[in-house]
Amino acid sequence: MREPEVAPDLVDAARRLAAAVAEAGAADRESMAVEFAREVLASRGGEARFATFYEKCPSGVVLVDPKGMIGAANPAFLKLARIGDEDELLGTRAEELGATARDRSALAAALEAGDRVLDRLAIRSRPDASRLVRLTATTLPGERSRYPILMFEDTHELRRLQETIQHQSLHDPLTGLPNSAHFRSRLEGMLADRDQGRIGLVFLDIDGFKVVNDGLGTEVADKVLRGVAGTLRAVFAPAKGFVARLFGDGFAVALRGELEPSAVVKLVEQTIGELAKPVYAQGVGVGVSASAGIVVAEVPGAEHGELIRSAEVSLHRAKELGKAQWVVFDPQSGRGDRDRYRLAAAIAGALELGQITVVYQPHVVLPDAQIVTSLNAALLWNHPTRGRLRAEEFYALAETTGMTVPLGKHLLRRALETKASWQSRFGDGAPMVCLTLPRRMAIDADLVAMVRAELDRAGLEPKHLMLCADAESLIDDRGDLIDSLGHLARLGVLFVLNITGLPELELIPAHEIPAPAVMLRGPIVDVLAADDAPAWARRNVRQLVERAEEMGVKVGAYGVVSQTQAELLYGLGVVVASGSYQPEYQTSSEAEVWMGRTFPMG
Repeated sequence: MREPEVAPDLVDAARRLAAAVAEAGAADRESMAVEFAREVLASRGGEARFATFYEKCPSGVVLVDPKGMIGAANPAFLKLARIGDEDELLGTRAEELGATARDRSALAAALEAGDRVLDRLAIRSRPDASRLVRLTATTLPGERSRYPILMFEDTHELRRLQETIQHQSLHDPLTGLPNSAHFRSRLEGMLADRDQGRIGLVFLDIDGFKVVNDGLGTEVADKVLRGVAGTLRAVFAPAKGFVARLFGDGFAVALRGELEPSAVVKLVEQTIGELAKPVYAQGVGVGVSASAGIVVAEVPGAEHGELIRSAEVSLHRAKELGKAQWVVFDPQSGRGDRDRYRLAAAIAGALELGQITVVYQPHVVLPDAQIVTSLNAALLWNHPTRGRLRAEEFYALAETTGMTVPLGKHLLRRALETKASWQSRFGDGAPMVCLTLPRRMAIDADLVAMVRAELDRAGLEPKHLMLCADAESLIDDRGDLIDSLGHLARLGVLFVLNITGLPELELIPAHEIPAPAVMLRGPIVDVLAADDAPAWARRNVRQLVERAEEMGVKVGAYGVVSQTQAELLYGLGVVVASGSYQPEYQTSSEAEVWMGRTFPMG
C-alpha cells in the first residue's frame, strides 16, 4: 500500500508512535496499535496517519474486507510469512493464513468475533513451513460495514529462546547431560510412579580428577569429562538409565524396573573398565578410574532424600577402599559404621600398646628381582580379634580421630631407627628405607621440621631417607607439600611420586617436583596382571614410560602379582617392582635377607 501525501507534522507524529510501538513489549503493542488505528480513522487526516503507521509497524498487519478476503498486508507480515509479493495474498480468504485446519478454524472464529486474542496460532510460512504467532483480531469502523484487522506478533524466536534457556537451566553445558536440578526432579518423578518395581541409583566420582586438570590442563580435562559422559550414556542406555552430571567430576545414574543389584553392579563394572581405556587428547592417552556408590531399593518404599544419602555414603566408602572401587549400600550399614568408629577409637590405644608395628617390603630391580633399590616401610596393626590389618585399612579411620599424624610420626621414627641399626651393621650394604607419607602428614605444615628432627634423633644423613607420596597430596588445598619437598630436596632427602597415570606424571614438570622416580599403582598396573592384557593397556604404560624417559625419571610399579606380569612391565620399560610376587610384611630382622643387594633407584 503506497503511503499517501500528508502533512509532514502528521507523518512525523505517526512515525514517532511507530517507534514507540517498536520499543513496547509484546503485551502492549497490540492495544496501542488498535487504539491508535481507531483514533486516527476517526480524526481528520486519519487515513494518512494510519498509512504511515501501517507501513512502519514492526508487527505483521493484515487488512480484511467485510467478506473475509485479504485486502492488504504490510511489509512486516510479508517478512514474517516469507512472502515476496503482497499480490500473492490479495483476494484470498484470511483464514487460509492458518497452517492447519485447527488454526484456520481459530482464525475464522476470530474474524467472526471481531475482537479476540490468540496466544498460540500457527500461520503458513514459506517454504512449506509454519510460524508460531500471537494474533490480535479487531475491527475498524466503516460507513456501512466493519473491516477486520489482524495483527500478528512473531513468538517463534521468543519461544525458541525460552526453550533454549529452559534447556540450559536443566543441562550441563560441557557434557550436555542433565544437571543436578534436572536429575533430582527426574528422581522424584520416578519415585512418584507407584508401580511395583525397584529403583537403582549410582553415584560415580572420577578418582583424582584434579590431577588431570592440573597436570594436563583444562582443555584435556574437559575432553576427558566429555568422554566420561559418553561412556556413561553408552553403558546405561540399554537399561534406559537417566545419566546426569551433578558437579565437577561427579556423575549419577537413575534406573527403574525389575532391577537386581547384581545387574547394576555389572553395569558399573563395565563403566569402570571402559573408563580405564585412554582418551586421546593432544597426542596423549588419558585413562581414568572411577569409584561408585550403588543403591537398589523397592518402590514404593524408597524416599528421595534417603536414597541420595545412601548413595553418597556408599560412594564415600568406595573411595576409602582405593581407586576404581564400588560399594552397594547395605541397609544394615549403621551397625557397620558403629564397628568402624569403634575401631577408629582404638587406634590410639593400639599404638601405645605396641600393636601397631613397622614391616618392610622390597622394591626390586627387574627383570630378575635379585637386587633391591629400597625397602618400603609400612604400618601393620596386629589387632587382637581382627588379625593383621594393613595401613590402608585404618589410615582413613585415623582421619576421623586425628591419629593420622601420630601414626605417620611413628612410622618415620621406627623406620629410621631400623635404618640406623642396619647402617651401623652393614654399612653401604644396607638398603635405602622408603616410606609413604599418609596424606594428612604429607600436607602438614611441620613436615620438614618433623623429618629433620627424626633424622637427627636417628643420627642419619638426609640421603639415607626416601619419601613417597601420592599425587593427590601434592595438590591438596589444605597444605603445601610441593614447598616442603623443595626444602627436603635441598637437604638431600629423595622423593618418589606414586602415580596412577600420565596426568599425574605431568605434575612433575608442571610444579617442578624434585622426583627422580615414580611408582605406578592402581588399574594401570592391575589390568596387566591378566594373561590376555589388552593392547591399549600396554600402549598406555609404554607411552607413560617414554614421557618419563624424556624427563629423566625412572618408572617402577606397585601391586605386581606374578613373575609374568613383572616381565611384561619390564618389556614396557618399567625398571622396579613391588608386590605380592615378592615377600610382603617382613619384620626388620626378616628383611635383613636383602642386605648387600642394594642398587640406589635415585
